[in-house]
Amino acid sequence: MTVHFFSALFCEAKPIIKHYDLSKLENLNTFSIYSSNEGDITLTITGIGKNNAIKAIKYHHDSMHTHKSDIWLNIGIAGHKNISVGDIRLINKITDDEDKKSWYPQIIFKSECPSIDLVSLNAPSTNYKACLYDMEASGFYQTAIQYGTIELVQSLKIISDNSRTSISKINAENVESLIKLNIDAIEKVLSELKILAKQITSEEKLPNYYELFIEKWHFTQSEKYRLKRMLAKINIRYSNENIFESTNHLGTGKLVLKELENKLTNINFSLN
Repeated sequence: MTVHFFSALFCEAKPIIKHYDLSKLENLNTFSIYSSNEGDITLTITGIGKNNAIKAIKYHHDSMHTHKSDIWLNIGIAGHKNISVGDIRLINKITDDEDKKSWYPQIIFKSECPSIDLVSLNAPSTNYKACLYDMEASGFYQTAIQYGTIELVQSLKIISDNSRTSISKINAENVESLIKLNIDAIEKVLSELKILAKQITSEEKLPNYYELFIEKWHFTQSEKYRLKRMLAKINIRYSNENIFESTNHLGTGKLVLKELENKLTNINFSLN
């Protein structure tokens, strides 16, 4: 399992680079990528805007050979109407202001960090509303979920400006300070994600009800793999539900897989 951090600006990334003692990979030049000595933590500076974020995520994936078990975490600043500067938020909905598409990060772990929705803009704005504003999250998220497991792709934003504190006061020095003050909060979220990653991607333990499904319905080898992955996720999200009983009426394995997939994709789940 590798942790992949992404920030738009060096001033956002600098405290993370220092905290994890990351070094720049000099052989990669299209985007600046940093890594720990062990290679278990990486960080890419994407540049400003969703298009840069999209290109950076693709470059990072190709360069670092990412895996489904990896954690993807976008760290950066954002504006809000009245949340205090320096507060941190976990993002539970991302909307692209240009095409109005929305995504719902799956927060299935308990976090002390409050969650909120965010809109990604094409340019800075002081027209504050009751949501966060940034310029990269939509590009980051829509691309990262192509390579990572959706529950392990998350965004954390630190408030840098609001209706009382002008966006014009933002500079590299105070952005760096804001991120640095929230390193402990970032660490706590990361710790929960590491636990979740082990639960989701474990290949050793069969998920609850797996053997009952295999006995009742026929599945191909590839379908058995899909079944195992989906049951593992469902057992985490709906720990008190007997998923076998709720699908017992279905006639074929293909219908079962479709039902499980619908359960995972059609409900936006959050503990916050």
